[in-house]
Amino acid sequence: MWGSVVKIDDRGRIRLPGRLAKFGSVIIIDVGEYFIGIPIPKDPLAATSGIIRSEKSIEELKKEAEEDALRDALERARRMRHVD
Repeated sequence: MWGSVVKIDDRGRIRLPGRLAKFGSVIIIDVGEYFIGIPIPKDPLAATSGIIRSEKSIEELKKEAEEDALRDALERARRMRHVD
């Protein structure tokens, strides 16, 4: 695992290290005092092809993932409402 210190410019942009240039996007997760960046390959399907075997179709897996993400987001929102 590698870490990098990068500067934030006056427009709020950061320049990622060159080794991350192969990625097309980055998911930024705000966790309060810091954030987590998860790089997304330019072609995620090609990059992950063959990693996981499943009897389900891509469409079924995608639908399940979206349903799980929605359920998780709603649960987190509910918990946040009770914390504030």
